[in-house]
Amino acid sequence: MARLRWLLFPASALLLLVSPAAFGLCRQDLTRTIEQEIHDPQWQRGQWGIVIRDLTTGEVLYNHQGEKLFLVASTVKLTTVAAALTYWGANHTFVTTLSGRSPDRTTLRLQGGFDPSFRSQDLQRMANRLAQQGIRRIQVLEIGGLTPVMLEPTWAIEDLTMGFAAVVTRFSVNQNALNLEVVPQQLGQPLALRQQESGLPWRVVNETRTVATSEVEFLESEVRSQEIIVRGQLHVGSEPAEIRIPLREPIPYLRQQVQRAFAQAGIQVQQIRPVETAEPLPEVLVRHTSRPLRELMLPILRESDNFYAEMLLAALEAAQPGYRQRYLAQIGIQGAVLVDGSGLSRQNWLTPNDLVTLLQQMARTAHASLWWRSLPLAGRSGTLRRRLRNTPAQDRVWAKTGTLRGVAALAGYVEPVQDRPLVFSIVLNQAGMTPPQLRSGVDRIVLLLAQLQTCDRSG
Repeated sequence: MARLRWLLFPASALLLLVSPAAFGLCRQDLTRTIEQEIHDPQWQRGQWGIVIRDLTTGEVLYNHQGEKLFLVASTVKLTTVAAALTYWGANHTFVTTLSGRSPDRTTLRLQGGFDPSFRSQDLQRMANRLAQQGIRRIQVLEIGGLTPVMLEPTWAIEDLTMGFAAVVTRFSVNQNALNLEVVPQQLGQPLALRQQESGLPWRVVNETRTVATSEVEFLESEVRSQEIIVRGQLHVGSEPAEIRIPLREPIPYLRQQVQRAFAQAGIQVQQIRPVETAEPLPEVLVRHTSRPLRELMLPILRESDNFYAEMLLAALEAAQPGYRQRYLAQIGIQGAVLVDGSGLSRQNWLTPNDLVTLLQQMARTAHASLWWRSLPLAGRSGTLRRRLRNTPAQDRVWAKTGTLRGVAALAGYVEPVQDRPLVFSIVLNQAGMTPPQLRSGVDRIVLLLAQLQTCDRSG
């Protein structure tokens, strides 16, 4: 079973987040004001980790449990992207090939290169280009690098059943998932479900409805052997949404996608056979190159895409095993415990100081501008598009979000109106509260930073 479920925090509720210091906060008062926030009785069962530094001077403005290990959820993606960007550079691409042996081309190999963006249309173009070379019949088409899929064993069952799993294979199509567009209709009517691909062996069961704006929006899906059940509700008049349902066993889906693409190109394939080898055959006949890393990193940082993150780490591990951990050690991050690329695992452990150190390091590199603008912008883009809207932090905070049950994290940069840029990491681990409740606590701290100013009290 695979499920996807999300809940939207009403933008109007952000008005409740505005701090009493809404019109400016002196640096000298920052510690006292944050202490008042984090020692509120509602957080007494939780653990806060906060580090705030002046990005220009490196001065530590505030540190609360900054050296303590925390669950930091999707802020782990910062380590994955930073390591990949440092190792390959922003222009690196991932290549998918069709190869064979001359003069006998009865056996060909389709070889993936960990391209997370590879889609049905790309596969079709490759098949068409092969047909243009006069190939009309393939006795055996091997899909290279396909091994039995093993999901990360430390991922929580709830995250798997909610559809957040990222099933990674060297060759993937459509992120190894089914994609449905969900469109609100008239009040009380079922949502329209638009399947982006035809001919798939699943029947879609629609158990959704269009609701008033006063009701909660959510979507969830369930994959059974021959059907997909979609449940949930969206507001009347709201924008369409996309629901992605990862396939726990993608190899049959990949075989079906390959068979269909080659058939549409007029090529008869007698047998499709997965093989474990990760090398192409000697003669490369068709090559597909991905978009550069500077574009592929955007879904990871802005939208917190788990599949892209896991594919990027898998590619990095294939190129240079253990590189991410060594990179972190080189920039002064010791003792980080990382088991995946996305942050889904509850056995990833980082300190708030680790995250700030990483952010400071990236701000000093040649990739600084790309890195900075690739992060979500408060109230505008990515996973922060609905957060901190119409507050002093809007358009002034670029940060990576992190959310798991009982975990809320935010790490990035702030440009206060009347102060120098800051780098920060805020982590809250507390069970028993909803993600919106935890995020509201984090956002209150961020609002303080956005209002920070240097005050002259000499007189």
